Amino acid sequence: MRQNLGYFIEMKQMDCVANPSYFANTHCHILPPLNRSMEASVTIVQQLGAFSGSLRVAVPNAKKVVTQIFDITFDVCKVLRERKRKMLIDLMVNTVARNSNARAWKCPFPKGKFESKNITVIDLPPMLTESDFLVNLDFFVPKVAHALNITLKGHLFDIAKENARKKKYL
Repeated sequence: MRQNLGYFIEMKQMDCVANPSYFANTHCHILPPLNRSMEASVTIVQQLGAFSGSLRVAVPNAKKVVTQIFDITFDVCKVLRERKRKMLIDLMVNTVARNSNARAWKCPFPKGKFESKNITVIDLPPMLTESDFLVNLDFFVPKVAHALNITLKGHLFDIAKENARKKKYL
């Protein structure tokens, strides 16, 4: 990551809610002291064949009204199989896979434990602006059941502005 370009996120709240028919031992939390990384683990209790996801990102507008800026539904198996993906999905897959035991996973997903440690979001797209954010990531078995929800609230910081603030006060 370049010293003065780009963004970093500070996570404020993270919640994970799982359907016990599909997942057990669901665990996710933000890693202190900087709150810029998280870790998550879950046990898949039955093989998952068809599996889809929905990623929604919202930010407050100038009037503090929360506005959805991304809403993408995707086939998880297709995303893992193909290399050409939408930028936001590619960022999510690469971020989670970086320190995870899911790198070699293919559909159908087998029973067993999935864990990803030290998940740190980097390489954010340049079109963003410094603001609070809300991310909702849902996984579901199409036309059958909702399986897992991950909700993350935080703040996106511009590295250049943050460095300028530090210089001003130091």
